[in-house]
Amino acid sequence: MKKWFVIVSSLIVVCILTFCVTVYVIAREPLNSIIEEGESVAKEEFQLKSIEDSYVYNGSQSYTVVIGNTAEEESLVVFLPMEAEGKMVTRLVDEGISKDEVLDMLYKEDAPSKIVSAKIGYESVGPIWEIIYLDQEKTLNYYYVNFDDGEYWKKISNL
Repeated sequence: MKKWFVIVSSLIVVCILTFCVTVYVIAREPLNSIIEEGESVAKEEFQLKSIEDSYVYNGSQSYTVVIGNTAEEESLVVFLPMEAEGKMVTRLVDEGISKDEVLDMLYKEDAPSKIVSAKIGYESVGPIWEIIYLDQEKTLNYYYVNFDDGEYWKKISNL
């Protein structure tokens, strides 16, 4: 009797795990196809030789952000709007403020306990750095800095 219980329990666990993995893969498929399409557009339009990173940024508008290297070995950020009326924008990574500089600004202003993510996005003011972090009280915070000139843009606190 104990043997049957172990076999049935094991089968149920395997079925549940298989179901969860299948649902996750199916749910990520549209996002993955958007990112792949953005990468191919960035390679064709801006002659990117290699791609370092790509993701979807959701702000006031949604953009596919592709970071890659050109044939001249320059690191380029490409912002591809999801909406048809939006315009594609590019920036050289070296022309903007670095991630370390933005984090230094954050640490001078606040005392984050954990940095959740740091990525480049695009908002109404242009390219921005978005730093998502947890503060000492473990509340979620967003810190935004203009990518081009390093000026503080805004902060969303205590979510």
